[in-house]
Amino acid sequence: MITPSLHRFLVAALCGPMVLLVVLTIVDWFAGYSQVSNWKQFLMIYVLGFGIPAYFVFATWATRALSKVTEQEILKKVLWAPLMFIPFYATPWIIGGLVLLLLGELSGLPMMFAWLAFLPYLLVAGYFVSGLTVALYRIFF
Repeated sequence: MITPSLHRFLVAALCGPMVLLVVLTIVDWFAGYSQVSNWKQFLMIYVLGFGIPAYFVFATWATRALSKVTEQEILKKVLWAPLMFIPFYATPWIIGGLVLLLLGELSGLPMMFAWLAFLPYLLVAGYFVSGLTVALYRIFF
């Protein structure tokens, strides 16, 4: 089992990127740079592109899953986290595309596969955060 201080560190490492992304989104909106014109654009940018709800579900799942394992297993899971996040990220894209198809809009078909275009960026950012988390763990714990 893990110590309470390590648990707090892991929760902060999981929730930190989500909090940062939400704060940057709010700052962008208040600064006037965000020009969201309709619900589809909002869905594409914030919900799907940035993956805020998907990351929230992933962080909740990962926090519960990490509370029952040893420190060595946690380090392995941290390094696998970007790959484990892919289904959480892809699911809203696929469901959104299916809903648009059911509503009669053919734009739903390419949307079901558009998440693949974001996958390299997702993996680079994910492995950066995972590497930073492991480095901070090795420094402070």
